[in-house]
Amino acid sequence: MRRIGLVAATCVAVAGALALTPAAATPAPTAQRPLQGVIIALDPGHQLGNSNPRFASQLAKTKFNGLRIKGCNTTGTATNSGFPEATFNWRVTSYLENRLRALGATVRKTRSTNSYNAWGPCVWDRGRFGAQVDADLLLSIHADGAVSTGSGFYIMVPASIPGWTDDIAKSSGRMGQRFIQGMANAGAPRSTYIRDQTLVTQDISTLNFSDVPAILVELGNMRHPGDASRMTSREGQKQYADWVLAGIRAALRL
Repeated sequence: MRRIGLVAATCVAVAGALALTPAAATPAPTAQRPLQGVIIALDPGHQLGNSNPRFASQLAKTKFNGLRIKGCNTTGTATNSGFPEATFNWRVTSYLENRLRALGATVRKTRSTNSYNAWGPCVWDRGRFGAQVDADLLLSIHADGAVSTGSGFYIMVPASIPGWTDDIAKSSGRMGQRFIQGMANAGAPRSTYIRDQTLVTQDISTLNFSDVPAILVELGNMRHPGDASRMTSREGQKQYADWVLAGIRAALRL
């Protein structure tokens, strides 16, 4: 789905004859802008206002996700000190967006704010978003809330569900494995509690509603002291963005 160096020709009638008029071409990638022509859909998981009682009715909506009926969205987790996952996801995504754009990528995000006065969007809208913007990859950015002894990152990719994810399961899995290796090679600590840093799942609505290759990354465990310390600092958030960028480039082989 990469749009690099494409030149379209449009047939137009000129003085009773057909003439070819080339359309504007997408600039070819260069060493400085290797992601030129790539579209990345970024999904900063959750939303700060999902915990706002004002939006309870919106968050209570449900849909069948190919396996079972699940809700619109959740609040996400937090560190033991109360730093919310939604804010961590948002900050990492913001740093990552800048890095991707600097390398030539087109970036689209599933939400444009991180506010207690906003909610969602629902997971089914997040999943469909990648296809709506014609993305090469949908990446959903999260943090885990597991037992405090576990640390490090892992990913989730969709299992094959007929009529739902059977069109993207293999490509998502292949990209996911390259994503893991790219992050790890850049220095990201691998999960100590998820085998092979991969969960192939039928139960994540954001993945199940996607029609483009999709990866959900849990960047670390907010209940682990070391991970939490990194996640709550601006420098740590920037480091996560660097690691994710390396994962994306590896996933797309760019």
